[in-house]
This record gives sequence, C-alpha cells and structure tokens, in this order.
Amino acid sequence: MRLDSNVDATRFVGRSPGRKGRSVNGENADSMPAPRTFFGRIALFVLQRPRVVWAGFLVVTLLSIVSALQLRVDPNLMVLLPEDHPTTVAIERVTAEEGGTNLVTLAFRGDEPDRRDAALARLVVRLEGLDGVDYALYDLDEELAWQLGILQLSVDELDAIRTRLQGAVALGPAAANPFVAQRLLDLGPLTETLANGGNSRAILPSDDGLARVLVRPSGPAYDARFAGPFLGRLEAEIAAFAAEEPAIELVWIGGAHRHSVEDVETIRHDLTWTAGVSALLVLSFITLAFRDLRATLLVFTPLIFANLWTTGMATLTVGSLNTFTSFYPAILVGLGVDFALHLYSRYREERSTQESVEAAICAAWDHTGPPCFTAAITSAGGFCALWIAGFGGFRQLGTLLAGGVLLCLLSVLLMLPLLISWRDRQRWTGAARDERSLPGAARTGPVWAAPVGLLVLFLLAAGAATQLHELRFLSDLSELRREGLSYADLSDAERTAASTSFSPVMASFSDDATLAEAHARLSARLADEGIPYVGSILSIYSVLPADQAERLARLEAIRTLALNPNIQFLPLAARENLSALSEQSPRALTPADLPRGLRHVLGAEAPRPRMVLIPDGNQWDLEENGALKASVAEVLPEAEAAGQYLALAVLYELVADDIPWVSGIALLVVFTLSWLDLRRLAGAALQRQLQPAQER
Repeated sequence: MRLDSNVDATRFVGRSPGRKGRSVNGENADSMPAPRTFFGRIALFVLQRPRVVWAGFLVVTLLSIVSALQLRVDPNLMVLLPEDHPTTVAIERVTAEEGGTNLVTLAFRGDEPDRRDAALARLVVRLEGLDGVDYALYDLDEELAWQLGILQLSVDELDAIRTRLQGAVALGPAAANPFVAQRLLDLGPLTETLANGGNSRAILPSDDGLARVLVRPSGPAYDARFAGPFLGRLEAEIAAFAAEEPAIELVWIGGAHRHSVEDVETIRHDLTWTAGVSALLVLSFITLAFRDLRATLLVFTPLIFANLWTTGMATLTVGSLNTFTSFYPAILVGLGVDFALHLYSRYREERSTQESVEAAICAAWDHTGPPCFTAAITSAGGFCALWIAGFGGFRQLGTLLAGGVLLCLLSVLLMLPLLISWRDRQRWTGAARDERSLPGAARTGPVWAAPVGLLVLFLLAAGAATQLHELRFLSDLSELRREGLSYADLSDAERTAASTSFSPVMASFSDDATLAEAHARLSARLADEGIPYVGSILSIYSVLPADQAERLARLEAIRTLALNPNIQFLPLAARENLSALSEQSPRALTPADLPRGLRHVLGAEAPRPRMVLIPDGNQWDLEENGALKASVAEVLPEAEAAGQYLALAVLYELVADDIPWVSGIALLVVFTLSWLDLRRLAGAALQRQLQPAQER
C-alpha cells in the first residue's frame, strides 16, 4: 500500500518509543510527519535549534563584516592580465625601473601669454612643495631654452642661413641699397629661431592655445590610499591659484591618477546604488505580488545576510573589486530572491493543509528545496565557466557569483524557517483551510493566462532576435563612468587637453644607436604622413639631436658671420635676430644640463635607451587601444613597448577571445546539469506511476 507523505503519522522524527521528542516552538516534534528529503530535515533541524542557528548566523556575519572591511577597490585593470603576457612583463619591468610612467597633466588657458607663463611658473614652485609631488614642470631657464631652441634647426636649415648670410655680408655697404635690401628681407624670418630659440620656453609647446604643467606624483596611480588624498591636495592648491589668478582658466586635469580616483568612486557608487536600486525594485515587485509588506521583508532579509557573506568571501578569494566585479550584489539580489519566493510560496500553500506551521515549513522544504538546489547548482556551474577566461576580471566575477548564489540558497534555507515561525506562531487544525483566510495568500489566475503569457514572451523574444545584428560590444570604457565623465561628454577643448594627458607608451631599445635611428625614422614619418594613433614622439634626441656636433659647427660659422662689421648693412630684423648669437655662443649640451624632471620625461634617466610615444585618438576606447598597439608594433618592431593602453588592448583581445568560449561552456554546463536533474525527476515520476500497479 502506498503511503501519502502528507498524512502518514507513523513516520516520526527519529525518536525511540517512550522517549519524549524534541520540542518545536512548544510542540512535540513527534506529532509531525518525518521530513522526506535532506532539505526538509534541514528545516526541522533549524526549527528545533533556533538559538544555535541564530548564534551561527551571528558569528558568520560578524566574521564576514570584519573580512569585508578589509576589501579594497583596485581600478587597475592591468593586474587582471595574464602574468606571463609580453605586455604585462614589459609593464612590470618599466615599473621596476622607474616606478611607473604616469604623470598628471594640467592644461590652462589665458589671454595674456606673458602673464600666464609667469603665473604658471609660480604655480610650479607651489606644487613642488606639496606632499606627494616628486617634481612639476612648465618652462625652462631662458638661456637653456635658447640653447635647446637653436639646436632644433636642422643641418640643412643652418646651411641655408649660412649661405645666405655669407652672400649678404660679402655685399658690404651695397646691401643697404634699397633694391638689394628687398632681396634680403627674408633673412629676418629665416634667422628668427636664432633670436628666441623657438616659439616657447614651455616643456610642451602647443598650437591649441593651452599651456600645460606636468606633475610627477611620488606614488602609484592605482593605490587609492595615495591617489585620493594626493589629488585632493592638488585640486585644493589649484583652487587657491585660480582664486588668485581669475584670468587663467583650468581646462583639464588629466592622467591615470585622476581617472583612478574617478574609477574608485564609480565602483563604490556601484556597490551602494546599484545594489540599493536592485533591492528596491525587487522589494516593490514582491510587495505588489504578495500585497503584504511583512512577507516581503521576510523573504528579502536572508539576501541581506547572503550579500554580507559574499562580500566577506570576496576578500578571501579575489582580494579586491574592480569595474567588472563591483556590481555583483545587484545580480545576487535578483538571483537569490527566487529561492526565497519559491520556498515561501510553497509554504503558504502547505500551511492550508498541514497541522502546524512547522509541518508546513518542512513539507515546503521537502517539495521545493531540491529544485532550488538544482537551480543554484546550475547557476553556479554556469558562472564557473568564467574560470576558463584569460581575463582575470571574468574569473573573479565567476567566483563571486558562483559562491554568492550558493550562499544565497544557504541563507534562505536556514533563515527563512526561523522568520516564518517567528511571524506565524499560531497553529491551524483540520485537513483543509479556506485559502482566502490566509493573509497574503496567493490567488490563481485564469487558465488562459499562462499560455497567453508564454505567447507574449515568445513574440517579444522573436522581435528581440531580429535586432541582434545591432548588438555591439561596448569598447569605450569611459562610458562606464558617471554622467559627464565619458569621452563623448567632453567639450572639444577638453578632448584636446585629454588627448595630451593620455598615459604614454614607453618603447625601450637595446642601445643608443638603435634609439637614435628609430627617433630619426619616426620623426620623418610623423612629419610626412603621420603615424596612426601616435600624436608625437619624445626622446633625448628630441632636444639633443644626434648630429649636435654638426649643428654646432654651422652655428659657430653663423656666429662668426654675425660678428662681421658688414652685418650693420643688413635689414633691421636680421640684425636683431643675429644679435643673440653675437652676445652668447652656442655650446654643446648633455643630458646633465637638463632639469631632472625633463630628463625623466624624455627617458634619459632610464636604465635602457627609451622613447616616449604620446597616443592620439580616444584611448579610453578599447578598440582604439588595439589600433594603437598594432601601430606601435608596426613602426617599432625592434623595441619592447609598455604602457597602460597597450595593456588595455590586450584586455580587449582577451575579452573578445573569452566571450564565445565562456558562453559555450556555460551553456554546456547548464544544459548538462538541467538534463541530469530532469532525468531524475522523470524517473521518479515514472516510478510513482508504476507503484500502484505493483501494489496491486
């Protein structure tokens, strides 16, 4: 004869005859049918030992909070790349040699260049006194700027000046003849560089009207404990400067330190607001469905503890959060609430037929616990597919979500029975109850609602499938920032300023001769046709040309001509320009003559010969990072290149490669686990159908 588990009174919780059973909220446990599954036994255990379970919850939660307080936010996505990747190795080597390559760039605008330059020179002095500033650069000593400026004239340009000047001096007084003088007027513009040594004393002269100050922080960009306070002090000093010089406008603060601080703020914002908004939406929908606020809070409370546990687990497993993992609480709230909803809904159905609240809880856990467990294992298995990804951010997200889903189920299984028992202490008797008398009881809809709903979902899915070709990968990471901080939100002036503050690419060479050849080759290519995604190049040869000796010889010849008495017959502009050479002699310069900060910027203090490439375009876009990486590899195959944007290009490649593999493995895992579970359910149903015939 088949026994009905809901009414069988002969199978009690394992107690020997004559021995008093454990009390459940004042009721003898021997009056309840024995649970049929492991999950029902869990519910009974919890109900029999509420103090032990609450104590365990308290201990685990306190330990999780202590662990969560040590969780740090790390916006440095480069640490998520494979450690043995050539780009990662190159970055680590440069960091070890120089302590990193990141600078902070301040771009200013002023209508009066002389006043602006003088004010910014004073600002540099103030900035160098700030805690956390290694050095600040804006302009050069006037004499050094002149010496460097005249060295920027090529040998051909100097030969042209010398030849023209020789002919003019040879004319003697005849050069003053108006007809002859007309042909010598171009000596003025031709010799202009000899007078002022160039157009600017600024370290980074530009034609966009902006003056740039370079600041070298003494700490790393991705250490939030340094970057945040440092940027705060820097902004306070700039605010004080702006109050003193209202005519000089700060257009942009750029560099990895600023964006690191913004990313940390965004991640913290995501941890609170995304999880909060997710929780609010879930609470609202559950309240509308149950029409019982107390039931909503009862269902939702276990998820709060589960998220605390997961955050504590995050410290032990991944160690830090980043842009890719900061939104895990929102996902867990959406996934974990399903377990509580299914278990609580089944409990409300069972309590209309069971003799007690505890019996209804155990019956609900018997029936709904196994499917919830299967769903949790299936979801966790799908998330574990992220472990095969080459990108560390995916692996970390998989760990947090897989562990978090299981912790959500565990929290619901253990806490929900206690909350239900605490809320519904009264007992019901009788085999049947009027479902409408139960507070918040579920009401069934019309029989046609389910198929109509499925049809609507099918039509929506079909409509969405037609738009799959419009789906694109979001490659511009700046769009993940808060409103107003993405590249698309910047004004034209801000974009121009931002482009010159992008982290440089550091190209290291085996020897000085290789660097000199590469500098000459790339300089010529930039001048002729340009290099994709490379705005400019800098090296020690940018200011101290490799053929400095030849240029100095020509300059000395021009200086000798400038001292000739016949120079007095030349046009006024030419005489004024040549007077600078007559007053001071060109001299040979070495890296030691340059300010320490300029030597560092040019790579002159690096252990290996180095070139700096300033990126162009929107380097917050991963696709453009990839284009930059390809361009650098094409023009400098002989160099070892390192840089933040090259690392992000590798990230883009890894993500693009990981997506199909992770998706395929996740689908396979979910399908396999679901198939195994459905086979078990089908076998159990078949056995149940055959059992009456066997009994007969």
